[in-house]
Amino acid sequence: MPILRQEYLSANAVTDTAQLLAQPGVLALVNFGDLCEPGEQPGIIPLGMPSLSDKPWEVIRYGDSVAQRGTDEHCQWSLIEDVLCVATWIAPQDCSDIEAATEVAYGRLFRVIQSKGFPYPFRIWNFMPDINRGDGDREEYKKFCVGRERAFDDYHVAPREYPAASALGHHTQGAVIYLLAGRNSGVHHENPRQQPAYKYPREYGPSSPSFARATSLALRSKPQVFVSGTASIIGHNTQAVGDLQQQLAITLDNIQHLLQHVEQAESELSAVRVYLRHPQDLPLAQALISARLPESAVNFIYADICRSQLLVEIEALATPSSP
Repeated sequence: MPILRQEYLSANAVTDTAQLLAQPGVLALVNFGDLCEPGEQPGIIPLGMPSLSDKPWEVIRYGDSVAQRGTDEHCQWSLIEDVLCVATWIAPQDCSDIEAATEVAYGRLFRVIQSKGFPYPFRIWNFMPDINRGDGDREEYKKFCVGRERAFDDYHVAPREYPAASALGHHTQGAVIYLLAGRNSGVHHENPRQQPAYKYPREYGPSSPSFARATSLALRSKPQVFVSGTASIIGHNTQAVGDLQQQLAITLDNIQHLLQHVEQAESELSAVRVYLRHPQDLPLAQALISARLPESAVNFIYADICRSQLLVEIEALATPSSP
């Protein structure tokens, strides 16, 4: 039975992107580099944030067919069987009004997935510049949240239908939003240790973050759990300010608690992205993470976290272990 896989690759392993994209089962190639702009062809998704562990590529694999690819509504899309991947970029000049640009970009994505018969996004990624710039409600992340919520409202997506997501900042120009969508809805989960993000109090901005802590989905296999970007937050409060070791421990505990809650505690974790605010924290983060996860499953990424007090954020894909 096919499962969706996200595998990290070194630069030496990807010498011909066109050849790799033409292989059966290759849905998309995510690039961790310095550029955040449309790829050379549909299926390549540059994020504008470098890998700190020399793994500049992630290949998303699914099924055994060669992907169909195309461009619509200023979006690049790739399709294999019952999974659609769609990416859209926001030009640097449009990032000056990230609130409006986000609403427009989500509108493009939603029109594409609906027109192609895949109306249910089950995992969304958002990457933008200067995520912590600005004070109070004028912070870039808070303005992004307003635009995202408006887009969900425009397409009548209720809070309990929000899928798993991550939102991080990079240090280049432009922004990108990409997603995975299916023909049927996944099941969206919250973490009992954390307040649902869409119910955060007003202090976190005029619009609460629009995402679930995780989304589980059975494509044509056992259910997989797409774990959202997770940080050192209990309830709605940031924990262990200034202490990377404690933030990592709390974050990993949050993920484990979530997986226990959805009865997937024994699942195998892959596609683990560890977003680090400070590159100099890499040796400590590697030492702590390696005690709990295999090196091949982890990619350390240089990125700003949505709250300025957070030093690290982690996301993952949980897949039931083979019998």
